[in-house]
Amino acid sequence: MPGIKFLLLVSALTFLIGGCTAPDKPSIALYLAVQRGDLDQLERHIYWETDINALLPNGQTPLQVAAEKGRIVMVRTLLKHGANIDARSSKDESALDLAILNGRTQIAEVLIGEGATLDASALLTKAARIGVTDRDTVRFLVERGADTEHRDDSGDTALLIAIRQDNHRLATHLVNLGADVNVATRDGQSALALARSLKLGELVSLLQRQGAI
Repeated sequence: MPGIKFLLLVSALTFLIGGCTAPDKPSIALYLAVQRGDLDQLERHIYWETDINALLPNGQTPLQVAAEKGRIVMVRTLLKHGANIDARSSKDESALDLAILNGRTQIAEVLIGEGATLDASALLTKAARIGVTDRDTVRFLVERGADTEHRDDSGDTALLIAIRQDNHRLATHLVNLGADVNVATRDGQSALALARSLKLGELVSLLQRQGAI
């Protein structure tokens, strides 16, 4: 009987010790782990103290990659372990910027809830410049205070940018959310006149239906 008790004790100790062993070291680079959505590898990197705030080969931090890719569990894991929420990428974009510009509004909500800085007006004109067409992205920004009449460094509002790019879908979202259809360019050309000068029939019709003169 003592022999059986001894074996049981050894077995229990082995189980406890095995449960406390360190995880294996990462077998792939942190960049690949985040790109592929490999949470196990990410957690290994965190345990073995890889710098999760260093820029990856693409010029983004792990948090920014996870936000852009829509990986909410990774975003939460990185934040829990000290990821810099407002770090900027090599292209001067934060994780929140990338989440919003890629339509990841659920992740954007998480980041805002954790204190991420949002300049909604500036991000709206940036969204226009890169040709965003997603209605939820535009609405998300407007509902969080984006001024549709905010002008970029060229003096254009998001609507004027959309007209210059013949981005009919974005222009439609903007006017439906209250953008001024009679806004003028820096040199005094109205939105309607701009659309006419560029021979953009659909946008001319859109603006006219909304009362542009």
